[in-house]
Amino acid sequence: MEAQRLLELERENAELRLFRAAFDMAAEAVVVCDHDWRVLVANPAFTAITGYHGDEVSGRHAGLMYATLGDGRFLDDVAEELRRGTAWEGEAWSRRKSGEAYRQGLSIACEHDVRGGANRYVLMFRDISEARDNAEKLWRHSNYDTLTELPNRGLLLDRLLQALVLAGREHCRAAVLFIGLDGFKTINDTLGMTVGDMVLRECAHRFGLALRKGDTLGRFGGDEFIAVLTNIGKEDEVEAIVRTLLESLQEPLLIEAHQILLSCSIGISLWPGDGEDVETLMRNSSSALQQAKLAGRGTFRFFTPTMDARAQARSRLAGELSDALEHDEFSLVYQPVIDMASGVVAGAEALLRWQNRYIGAINPEQFVPLAEEMGMILPIGEWLTLAACREAMAWQGCGVGPLRIAINVSPRQVQQTDIAETLRRALDETGLSASLVTVEITESLILGAGAEVVRKLERVRDLGATIAVDDFGTGYASLSYLKHFPVDVLKIDRSFVAEALANSEDARLIEAIIALGHSLGMKVVGEGVETFEQQMFLAERGCDLAQGYRFSPPLAAERFREFVLQSRALQP
Repeated sequence: MEAQRLLELERENAELRLFRAAFDMAAEAVVVCDHDWRVLVANPAFTAITGYHGDEVSGRHAGLMYATLGDGRFLDDVAEELRRGTAWEGEAWSRRKSGEAYRQGLSIACEHDVRGGANRYVLMFRDISEARDNAEKLWRHSNYDTLTELPNRGLLLDRLLQALVLAGREHCRAAVLFIGLDGFKTINDTLGMTVGDMVLRECAHRFGLALRKGDTLGRFGGDEFIAVLTNIGKEDEVEAIVRTLLESLQEPLLIEAHQILLSCSIGISLWPGDGEDVETLMRNSSSALQQAKLAGRGTFRFFTPTMDARAQARSRLAGELSDALEHDEFSLVYQPVIDMASGVVAGAEALLRWQNRYIGAINPEQFVPLAEEMGMILPIGEWLTLAACREAMAWQGCGVGPLRIAINVSPRQVQQTDIAETLRRALDETGLSASLVTVEITESLILGAGAEVVRKLERVRDLGATIAVDDFGTGYASLSYLKHFPVDVLKIDRSFVAEALANSEDARLIEAIIALGHSLGMKVVGEGVETFEQQMFLAERGCDLAQGYRFSPPLAAERFREFVLQSRALQP
């Protein structure tokens, strides 16, 4: 019996030595903890991976390895899961003794006691940082262009599919822009492929800056890029982005010692409408790109013929607009402003007109917003101010006499230029008195005005000019708000005047504007007066001035002078 017992002990010792050897020689770190996660023992692989020796962590909480994970309750959460099982497996970030972060492939097993509670935990992990880094590098290599670091064709198609799904869910539109560089082959042939690669990287950078947050830019291959636009409401949004992309290459590319002038052509397809799937949209945008290249450099084409025609008309208008000042195509017409009490002409509002040498007369509703968008409204505004002041000064030399001239300025002119300095230069050049000038601003400018805008308007007033708020009432600005701004005149929007006789709400609104405007010391002008009844309605409520077809349409300079002289001849 004693011999049998000795054999069993020897076998158990042999097993223990085997297990100890396996524990010590294991490539994975092995840490045994008690039921409170206090470290009992750790193997040499643990030291090799973490830098901690076994005696440094013995008795310490194993959570020290995972203190930077979330709220520090990583092991508590694992213990909660282990109450429902005996093992947990996953990945976790940890830190070595040196402080270096690394990624673990971690398995945790739990030994339960007779009551089902945790008795011991065994943690086994390996350093998978390099493997993960290699996997991520491989994924990036498979999905991103190595030259530009943009998504490649495969990832682009996936992003486009996601954009279509999102557009369908959000009930909006998506767009595919196929961008091709014009004449890129010549750069490669003359300057070499190294310079060509640098050009592609610079183009990728500029295109990226031209897009909105949330849009995707990728390289399709060669000298072609794809932009996927999401959350599109109107086609105009696409046109604005396309125009920004085209403009991004207007400045020369500075590559080493070379100044390279480059342009691009863009083909556009929209979803829904130009295809129901990714492949069709890509094919149609590519087809539109080819049409754009055939039409010349630095242009774009929509795939849909109707949209394409509209976009090209707008694009042509933009091109003509940029040369309009140089070709002296702008002119002014003058709509008389009538004093309601006396019936005499008190002045005129100068209105801009454009007669293009190829297209003919163009509606201001078409070209003024485009001029705003292109930034052309700034030089056009300077021209208008000088031309209006010159005409108002000319009235005094031909018997018309000193009449007030009203000049419209856009919000961009006020925000981006010194409007008072622009007016001062025009007054100095023409000799016109500032007291005869009214600068008309929009109600939207008042609503969004900051301290700098107020200072600019005050400087206009300091010159001696007056400030009028045009189309008042459409933006719902309160008159109590207006008292904080240098405003002298309110112009009631024509839409209220048109409905005043049929709509009691519009009538009461006009009465309120006139009464409260007068209480703030302002003059009130009724716009769009077309009938005798509208004229009498405004006059009976004390409106100071009026303009509209009831009195006269906008007139050319010579016709306006004749109108003033004739109206004076009819006065009793």
